[in-house]
Amino acid sequence: MTMGYWEGTGLGAQGIQLFWRIWEAANPSASLLLVHGLGEHSGRYRPFAEALAEGGTSVFAFDLRGHGRSPGPRGDVEAFPRLLEDLLGMEDEMGRQLPAEGPRFLMGHSLGGLISIRRLQVFKGPFSGAILSAPWLATAQPDWLWSVARFLGLALPRVPLPAGIHPGRLSRDPDAVLAWRKDPLIHTKISGRFFREADREQSKALVSGWPQDTPALFLVPGADRVVKSPVTLAFSRTIVGDDIQVEILEGREHEPLNDIGREEVYRLVLDWLANQVEAKPGPKKASGDLP
Repeated sequence: MTMGYWEGTGLGAQGIQLFWRIWEAANPSASLLLVHGLGEHSGRYRPFAEALAEGGTSVFAFDLRGHGRSPGPRGDVEAFPRLLEDLLGMEDEMGRQLPAEGPRFLMGHSLGGLISIRRLQVFKGPFSGAILSAPWLATAQPDWLWSVARFLGLALPRVPLPAGIHPGRLSRDPDAVLAWRKDPLIHTKISGRFFREADREQSKALVSGWPQDTPALFLVPGADRVVKSPVTLAFSRTIVGDDIQVEILEGREHEPLNDIGREEVYRLVLDWLANQVEAKPGPKKASGDLP
């Protein structure tokens, strides 16, 4: 099956031009918008996106502001709502670039998971479901360290601080760790105000309702040392409905899509998407429409 790939830029909040990539399936039955994590970029998801495209789901991924090939100071954001506005802009861009029929899904990893959750809680449509990989709902760091970070968020809001990202806590695969170290687009910074904004949004996410009739797949690494998996599990249990699937990935580090056994995780996602497409097919043409 032949897959298409192309790149471009699209309009985010406040006129920012964000870099995006598309992996298009030859005969797509669905499309997925992917939001990456803190310090990384959309290009790291190429093997996963190719697997989805081969399986019939086109993937649109973009670099958050201050990340990858998108402009902006590294690891900084004026206010968290800018990230939500950026995502809305990328949804519009995805619609222009991938106008194919079929349900549309949202996927976010880590910071991207928090952004995806808040987007679904704050705005309606157009997604038929969400995949949340190790969403950043709480950080696996000592409380005293977060007290210091909160203080610095007020005292030095724009100063970049170490984000505590270490490749050994992301994956057990030595090749993935080496690729992370050599990647010139990766950074390990977060500003005080970015932390403060994320901390506030985490609190909102945990007490806000989940959109009704929105299926979700939670990918929860069992050995995550970056985010607190128990908080993610507790959050998933607050969602009432039969369409919430939680997969605890025993022994996996924070990035299950880059860890040992990633092919198993790819298959989990592909199977979940296939089930959702079968349950919620795309819009049908009216009987009076031309073929």
